[in-house]
Amino acid sequence: MRYLIIFMLTVGLSGPVSLAHGEEPFYLAVAADWKPYLYINQQGEPDGQDLFLLSRALQRLGHQLNAQRLPEQRLALELEQGEVDVILGAAYTKAREQQNFYSMPYRKETIVFGFRFSRNPYFGDVHVSALLQQDYLVAVNKSGWFGEDFQHKALDVYDRNLIHAEGTLRRMQLLKMGRVDAVVGDQKVLEAAAAELGIDDFMVAKQVIHETRVHFLFSRNRVDKAFMQRFDQALVAELTRLTF
Repeated sequence: MRYLIIFMLTVGLSGPVSLAHGEEPFYLAVAADWKPYLYINQQGEPDGQDLFLLSRALQRLGHQLNAQRLPEQRLALELEQGEVDVILGAAYTKAREQQNFYSMPYRKETIVFGFRFSRNPYFGDVHVSALLQQDYLVAVNKSGWFGEDFQHKALDVYDRNLIHAEGTLRRMQLLKMGRVDAVVGDQKVLEAAAAELGIDDFMVAKQVIHETRVHFLFSRNRVDKAFMQRFDQALVAELTRLTF
């Protein structure tokens, strides 16, 4: 575990699985407020669709899962260095694969930008790069991966117009307060955050910035190819069970 550098998701908070004695637990490195995939429920416990799926798949292999937090930019750094046990919702990049193993894909991620219709009703038909060209401010996780097109046409060119704030809820709060004009992220996550914050005029643009399948990502410092084969088999079994 000497390669594992993590912070607690909340003090003393661990994941919902408590399993095999003698098996070293996996630590899930996450950024919070990523509903419906991962969030803190009303009982103060980690919850969410992706967390449940990962927990169940590891349970089949006899492993405990503890959910612990890293700030988004620190998470990206440790991820590239292979120093976190596992993360969820990971898009494929060659750089990440050098230090980590990808599971089989388990769901689709759709990246869009959202805005407040009452303030900018015409944004629905606009490309995000056009907003940046017009000097609008857009909140985004700068350490995230949203495809080659967004990287080259937005991040590499209009960095000063892209505002990084830790966590989806914080970025959405900036939108609510009028500090930014739009927010980039997973469509379901943005919509869930808008509902939680009571942004009743929130809309998602027609343009899809990036769409891809996502994976669970395990550090090569923690697992080997044989483990990944077993994990993928467990993941298939869980996906099949949820389907039926």
